Amino acid sequence: MSIDWREAICAELRARQPDTLCVLDPAAYTLAESVSGADRLHRWQPHAPTHFSLALGVDVLDGLDPQQAMQHLSQVRLFVPTLMVVAPADCRLGSQDFLALGFSLLTEDTIATVRLYHFDLPSYKPAPEWLNARYWAHPERWKP
Repeated sequence: MSIDWREAICAELRARQPDTLCVLDPAAYTLAESVSGADRLHRWQPHAPTHFSLALGVDVLDGLDPQQAMQHLSQVRLFVPTLMVVAPADCRLGSQDFLALGFSLLTEDTIATVRLYHFDLPSYKPAPEWLNARYWAHPERWKP
């Protein structure tokens, strides 16, 4: 069963309810405005970046070669902990490229041949079990 990528984005936006939503292109603005309203939306300005709760890109990768696309997504990730990007069938970045950038596949619309990728910094790399106070050094146990 194929899930419509627009519905998947709308469902994610409703579930997350970000305080500030950065849109990376006009198509993303139109889609996000239907869910969040214009008061929470901010357009991406690469020369004056600001921190946002979530960023959305629909047509952001159109016309970019793989290196430009990876650089752009990497730059946006610096200022946004959660990023959703639509990758159409003709996208020059493959699934391995998105994986290398820390993205995971959120959903795939097989009818429209579109994939929705998701980067979420808080769940990107969970803390390992051994990284807790139980394994820390205890200075009181050291003798000079």
